Amino acid sequence: MRMPHAMSAAIAALVLGLLFVAVPARAGGPTVAPVTPVSPAAPVMPVLTGISTAHAASARADLIRFHFRPAAPSEATARYVPASELIQDGSGLPVAVRGRSFVKVVFHNAAAHDEKGRATAPRNLFPVRATTNVVQVRSGGDFEGVVTYFIGLREPAPGPQVQPTVQHTGTSVIVAIPTR
Repeated sequence: MRMPHAMSAAIAALVLGLLFVAVPARAGGPTVAPVTPVSPAAPVMPVLTGISTAHAASARADLIRFHFRPAAPSEATARYVPASELIQDGSGLPVAVRGRSFVKVVFHNAAAHDEKGRATAPRNLFPVRATTNVVQVRSGGDFEGVVTYFIGLREPAPGPQVQPTVQHTGTSVIVAIPTR
């Protein structure tokens, strides 16, 4: 049985190519450097480094600023929650937070610890100074890229039409909680 000429030429080229790769280069001959695959750098996860508070009288709001490095996470939410939702991320255990009403703040794709697992931000702010409504800011978790904080308030939550606002400012996320 005879092979078509094109097929036998292809097999010969394949064999010669394998020999070229498998045979070590001779002194003074061409060398082939191994190719190391380049993987894209993993994105840097924002790390929470601090929390500060203030009262903005003209805006009638208490401001809680969460400081991150190298930049603030792009996804952050804040909403009023009942006491029954003050649950620790990961463990599911209740979190004790002082106040009559509560705000849950969640940051996705963020961390509040360093590479050795040490906390990089306060886990509990009490008493909270320079605010009129905020009583306590307490960690609710730092688990699998989700950082959660609970904010305890002196006043009852307003109606459902009023919610805290979230503003991103480069390296910070500011949560504004309306006051009366």
